[in-house]
Amino acid sequence: MKTLFYSLLPVALFFAFISCSDGGGDNGVGGITADVSVPPCGNNVDEIIQCAMDQLKDGNLDEAIAYYNKAYEKDNNNPKAIIYSSLINLAKISTDPKVVTLMRDHFGFKTYPNRLNALLSDKWMSEYCDIAYGYYDESSKKWVYWEEARDGDVDKDGYYYYTYSNGRYIYTLVSTKVQCENSKLPTIVTPDWVKGNGSMYNEALLSGNVLSVENWSLSLLANVINKNSNGFNPLLDDVIDGVFGASFNLAVERLSRLENRKEDRISLDPYFVDQLDMEDLNFDEYDLVGWAEANAILSAMLLVKASLEWVQSYDLSTDLNWLKFAWKNDPDDMLNHFNGVDASRLPFNNNFFKIRPGKMANAKADYVKAVKGFQSSYTAIKNSDLYPTKLRESYSTINGGFGELINAINNGGKFYIPEDPTKGAWPTSKSSKVKATIDFGKFFTEGYFSLQNIFETDGGKPVFYLEKEIYVCPDEDDDYWWWCNYDYVYTKLDKNNYDALISEDEGRLSLAIKTGPFKAIIDEPDNGKLEYLPIGLSEDVAKAIFEKYYK
Repeated sequence: MKTLFYSLLPVALFFAFISCSDGGGDNGVGGITADVSVPPCGNNVDEIIQCAMDQLKDGNLDEAIAYYNKAYEKDNNNPKAIIYSSLINLAKISTDPKVVTLMRDHFGFKTYPNRLNALLSDKWMSEYCDIAYGYYDESSKKWVYWEEARDGDVDKDGYYYYTYSNGRYIYTLVSTKVQCENSKLPTIVTPDWVKGNGSMYNEALLSGNVLSVENWSLSLLANVINKNSNGFNPLLDDVIDGVFGASFNLAVERLSRLENRKEDRISLDPYFVDQLDMEDLNFDEYDLVGWAEANAILSAMLLVKASLEWVQSYDLSTDLNWLKFAWKNDPDDMLNHFNGVDASRLPFNNNFFKIRPGKMANAKADYVKAVKGFQSSYTAIKNSDLYPTKLRESYSTINGGFGELINAINNGGKFYIPEDPTKGAWPTSKSSKVKATIDFGKFFTEGYFSLQNIFETDGGKPVFYLEKEIYVCPDEDDDYWWWCNYDYVYTKLDKNNYDALISEDEGRLSLAIKTGPFKAIIDEPDNGKLEYLPIGLSEDVAKAIFEKYYK
């Protein structure tokens, strides 16, 4: 059950739980995965929790969850029943029906389990070959290396050794049998369009029925494009709805029963702590856990939700359909397909990273709710004699910071971060003891980081520069006249000069990022400086990108 606790975090959810199974259908009610059926065990909360622990230690995770929930049903005022069932239901989020749907419908996993037992096994996965790209061949007494026919030097895939003669390499085939270590990965159905003739998806690497890990990676990317062809708004919406849906709300609801009983704390079983990876949250079997600690975990999760909602306030819609072709190991191949894209479908010309109305208000509200949750937990600790005096004193200062943070978010003000957040009063203005400032008024302004605001533009279109690498040496009378460095110069492109400038040099096409909006967030003066983001890969690509916007 390692890493299970963090599966509930959306960022980790994408790939920490890229592990699926033929877990069958979704047996959920109201978005909550139904518990498996378990026989009666124990007559009181302690005995039922012991039944749950026995199942957990035997690796029967679904049965363990069922018993933790039965302990809560037995006595929903018992602190042990409340805390254990709340925490285990957070872990259960990873197999919530909405999360199962998310993994299947947005990432293309053929199956994704709706039971923890299945999720944490590898029986539902398929084998993929992790190719050995070189090995020592005993028969030839040489190191041999995997070469593919598409590389142009050989006429068939296989392992070769090579010698150098008359100005060229001579390849000698040793074996066409793929040497691999099989890896278990989620079963994925590859879209047909990525498999075309000459594709990087190389079906010649088949070893029996085992595809390469490289092919699996291409399949995953193709599925993300295939199932999110109009951008990533639905994906992000479903992550938020799935991870912070019914199972999360169930944990919140149960824990709320202890809010007025903050002195009730329990010792968690060491095995439970270990299996939910709670050591990484600074918990161990010697720590007593009550409302304050568990509420801090829920508040941390809510802070993740608020952060995702902040991203959600920006429109992530963009047309990815033009990428649906058999990708070849050839830059011209991508360029040829890019040439066919209507300029109106590209970022800056479409809605990508513009405002999604009303979404920022949700993010702001959940940020405040999360911070208030931390504040409540810290207040409970600060006011309780059950905690060490030194800890309570440091929490007093931090709790004052939570209050200032809430004010800054609600009122669109600035938040000041002191050098030592554990001593004294939290600063309310800039001083020598303040090491950082955040302007939350700007941070929560809808569309503040839209492309047109953070990149240099001309009539809404991106302004392009040509980046040229130059060799700079000091003057001869300099003490370090012999020490030279590389530097870069940037030339602004327009319709009259782009063709000649791009053609005459190996320079890279770059976008200009305005540093002002970022500096304003952290209360630094705007000096009008630009940073440059290289995007051009070749002369032809650079011209094609520029012409999409200006020709």
